[in-house]
Amino acid sequence: MQVPESDPIKPQLLEALRHSQTRAREAETAVKQAYAEKEHILKLFFRLASQLFAYKQSFQLLQLETLYLQIKNNDQPISTLFPVSIPWMPQKRPKTAEEFANGKRRKQGQPRNDMSKYAVALALGLGLVGAGLLLGWTVGWMLRF
Repeated sequence: MQVPESDPIKPQLLEALRHSQTRAREAETAVKQAYAEKEHILKLFFRLASQLFAYKQSFQLLQLETLYLQIKNNDQPISTLFPVSIPWMPQKRPKTAEEFANGKRRKQGQPRNDMSKYAVALALGLGLVGAGLLLGWTVGWMLRF
């Protein structure tokens, strides 16, 4: 489509084209800026995740040191330091059927003190969180390079 030189629409078309190109350049710079901000936020997130993982590990080490010092200073067996059983501690031998029949039975409405279930669930949950953070941190470093 040819537009003659003396047509009054031509300057309007050129002005619209100029505005369109200006908007396209502005959109391009906005996209570049948004991408740079996203990359910066991801770097901060992975840095914070790795720091959180390191703090968690150091906290667990401090807990182990405290336990060691308690055992060393008090000369107590480990089983007296914990209200629940620890998985690596030797358990009492199971009762035979005769001993069970002669022993006291729990009343029907009385709740059981089964904290070991909750301790194992908590340990498993914290382990999964730690593994997830480690995996995320590793993937973040792999994607960075």
